[in-house]
Amino acid sequence: MAHIDCICPPKADGEPRHPGGDEVDLRERLDFRAGRAARYIILSGRQEGRIDEDIAAQLSEWYLLAGIRRWTVTDVRGKAIEPNAANIRAYLLENPDQRAADDLADEADRLYAEAVIAPLQSRASASSPSTSTSEPTSVTSGPTPRKRSKPSSTTTSRTAGTVTILRSPDGDSSSLQSSA
Repeated sequence: MAHIDCICPPKADGEPRHPGGDEVDLRERLDFRAGRAARYIILSGRQEGRIDEDIAAQLSEWYLLAGIRRWTVTDVRGKAIEPNAANIRAYLLENPDQRAADDLADEADRLYAEAVIAPLQSRASASSPSTSTSEPTSVTSGPTPRKRSKPSSTTTSRTAGTVTILRSPDGDSSSLQSSA
């Protein structure tokens, strides 16, 4: 049970109906439909490119519309007001003093956020699998430089048994001529 400043219309003498504030009972968790709708608010906001604050405000409003089960709010005659969407908007969300709605939205966020966001995170991590490796991926040292090979030796002296390859006019190089 959450406690907020009284949001009921004041008594005829101007005194608040509930000097100690109103009590609001939030559901322990959102049902399937409400949770799915909350996830849709997040996904549609991202696709439309809305800023995070707008998405958060819509989500908080939805948490209150779907999460309030009971409350002590009464009308000008002291008759209990049903916590339906129209009354939640009229008495809580459209109240000029937003402190009560803010406090209640914070409590609702604490109750519902993890259950709403976890399936989205789960889907996101499943769509981009981990690429972890067993070895570190950062460079610890550069590659080992290759050793220079020894320069080749070139000689101009003739050795015994040198063979000269002559090319025939038709391009055949099969004729060998020995110069030994």
